Amino acid sequence: MPADPTLSAPPERGNLTVIVPMPPSYRGGTEEYAYQLTRYYSESRPVHVVTTTARWTGTANALSIGSATLERLPAREVLERPVVVGPAAARQLKRAVLRAGAVQLHMPFPWVERRVTAWARRAGIPTVLTYHMDAEFGENPQGWSSRLVTSAYRRVSAYSALSHCNAVVSNSRGYAQASPVLSRYAEKVRVIYQGVDLERLRASDGNDGGIPPRRPGIARVVFVGRIVAYKGIPDLIHAVSRLAAQGQIVELLIGGKGPQKTELEALVHSLRLGENVRFLGFVPDGAVGRLYADADVVVCPSISLLESTPITLQEAMAFGTPVIGTTLPGTEETVPDDGARGRLVNPHDVDGLARAIQELVAAGRPGGTTPARSWRDTAADYLALFDELQRRKVAG
Repeated sequence: MPADPTLSAPPERGNLTVIVPMPPSYRGGTEEYAYQLTRYYSESRPVHVVTTTARWTGTANALSIGSATLERLPAREVLERPVVVGPAAARQLKRAVLRAGAVQLHMPFPWVERRVTAWARRAGIPTVLTYHMDAEFGENPQGWSSRLVTSAYRRVSAYSALSHCNAVVSNSRGYAQASPVLSRYAEKVRVIYQGVDLERLRASDGNDGGIPPRRPGIARVVFVGRIVAYKGIPDLIHAVSRLAAQGQIVELLIGGKGPQKTELEALVHSLRLGENVRFLGFVPDGAVGRLYADADVVVCPSISLLESTPITLQEAMAFGTPVIGTTLPGTEETVPDDGARGRLVNPHDVDGLARAIQELVAAGRPGGTTPARSWRDTAADYLALFDELQRRKVAG
């Protein structure tokens, strides 16, 4: 069999190829993470980003990638995940991988992750996977069809990629140990904690994000993030309803977009919460900072390992705002359960969530802020890992 000519070109040491499922015009937790790091990587080395056309909306409100170059592969969405299509796109992807000195791939990225890690391993190019979550597919992750698709994805793509990579990064040690997928590869796991970008959140372009004025005497509870099932927002709405039934009215502001919005609006209507729950839609960065600063408590009641570490809780603490999370491994590792800066409750514990809101509202803001780790700190840890793997390869 003739040798593959694309495998013969030696990689340029120091160059970095970053592979991300969604483009920088899409605002999600994985994209915030990936493109913040890319921006800082590009200050010290050439960086090339490979992403997809999925949900591409041009450059308006796009996340910055610094001086990195950007390449988009044609893709279609299957079960809300981008799937790269066509042999030309595969060749494009392969060329980008084989020109790299090191590769970082953000997963889950069905099928792409398997091919990328196999190409890089054959070419001797160090590869780091950033593991954001245990992927599940379909509107009902517990349904038999979703379980079947999820199981097939893990067998065919995820396990293969994790076997071939040189290192896999998790946001927390607890998440890596609890994950039924990642725990199989414990010897490869490196823990690198994520950062926050307070400058961006404190900036203001005059857009108030549609945030309503405070209602006198009414505590303000805030959720910011994608409106999807694993965030546990129905539990938060039910907790607000329980408080109202006890005579304590709080105002819940929900910032973000997502497929669960219509369902949640119906829930709010059925519980007769009226103006006590407001959906803000997409909130600009500067207005998100204002939301945090103005809130009595910020809540992210995640219910599954599809959530690793909610960045919104770390951002809110950096603004001096008390937070509530759930006892999922990544959150337990990063959110204090001290009754002043934060509280942790079990997933789906609506009564516990209502009590935690009561407690933190009664305690008031703790004063001061929780020191925040920056994205520059996180990028520095990654760059040290890339350099370590490249030195090890050269020495080997």
